[in-house]
Amino acid sequence: MDDFGEGYAGLNHLIEIRPDLIKIDLKLIRNIDQDIFKQAVVRATTSMCNDLGIGVIAEGVETREEYLCLESLGISLIQGFLFARPGFERLPEPSYIRRE
Repeated sequence: MDDFGEGYAGLNHLIEIRPDLIKIDLKLIRNIDQDIFKQAVVRATTSMCNDLGIGVIAEGVETREEYLCLESLGISLIQGFLFARPGFERLPEPSYIRRE
């Protein structure tokens, strides 16, 4: 289920569709490291999905701080410009996060 937390991709659809994976909408991800409300919502969503056997992907990660925050919230599937930008007819070279 794409864009979870935005528009029609909410709890009712989660119950009806019962997906294997959800992708948390980038509006919840943007600056999550600076917003305790977003952190609480993503933490609760991740916990709920873990209980239901649903994988969680965070989309739209652009900063190292967002990445580290999401990792601390238990999300290991993460995508965004921090890692690679889209490329036309090729796979982009990924960048990697180094822990200090």
